[in-house]
Amino acid sequence: MRESAPRTFSHREEAPMTILSDTLTLDDLVIAATLPDTARDLMEEPVRPWQLNTITVRKSPGKFRRVVEPRDNSLARVQKKLKEFLDRDVLEPHPCVHGFTRDRGPYTNALAHLNARAALTIDISDFFSSVSSDDVQSTLVSFGASTAVARGITNVSVFENVLATGFSTSPVLSNMYFRDTDDVLATFAEEFNLTYTRYADDLTFSGEDVDDTHLAEITRVLESKGLRVNQKKVRFQRSGHPQFVTGYVIAHRDHPRVGRYFKRQLRLDLHYVMKHGLVHQAQLRGLSPQVLAKQLAGRINYLMCSERDLAVHLRQKYGHLLDDVDENPY
Repeated sequence: MRESAPRTFSHREEAPMTILSDTLTLDDLVIAATLPDTARDLMEEPVRPWQLNTITVRKSPGKFRRVVEPRDNSLARVQKKLKEFLDRDVLEPHPCVHGFTRDRGPYTNALAHLNARAALTIDISDFFSSVSSDDVQSTLVSFGASTAVARGITNVSVFENVLATGFSTSPVLSNMYFRDTDDVLATFAEEFNLTYTRYADDLTFSGEDVDDTHLAEITRVLESKGLRVNQKKVRFQRSGHPQFVTGYVIAHRDHPRVGRYFKRQLRLDLHYVMKHGLVHQAQLRGLSPQVLAKQLAGRINYLMCSERDLAVHLRQKYGHLLDDVDENPY
């Protein structure tokens, strides 16, 4: 850490113009994003509670997350098309971002920090719900949208005045909102010879050393954007001790790997599913068979990036058990 005080890192003032600059009205947006005929009427008004189903998902023992999903297929289709339009034609993926981004994911996020001497991982509290309707609208305007188009997209993309967990538009809009902060944090990291990446609400900085001075400046940048650091999830990880980034162990020279505990638990869960059945194991976990099957399939896919042979073996051995539900988890 250099002794001189770091310069002030601030947000850039405006984003480059995009295809939204030529999309002046909702009718223009319907054509540009190939939205269904119902889109214009839906974008005229904010989403109402009766249009949604609310699901409570358990995150960990004693902790739950509320997920809202469109009850009407028309709203779901509009959100999906808008997500594809914004992701494909509007937002140029930031090089430091690996979440909700094409051809990147938890593995590539961890790969950027491979064999680092020190790493700092930070979690943002209530990421989606920290982005308000006004934030979404002003972000869209900064990317070239007219007020009418920005308001229309915002109407079908927020619920109770914040980005909603469960809407397909939330990931890309959160990346758009965070784009200028990514620029600031990337500049900060470069100044101190650090590597910076972000996977959704998980930020990682790595290099020869990271300390409380770096954390204080990062916290200041996030707070200036209206975001809060989850202090319980701040981790300083040093070489010689366990180092995890988005679930992968980075203390290797060749590639990130899944931790032993993860693989042991996955094998154990799959063993009990084979021995007692998916329904019985799901009841013990307090989950539906569909949710448990999806979780196990997701964990196998997660393993695929770093240890493909083992993942393929597990899928071949247990895949038929996970498919034995109403909805295919793959």
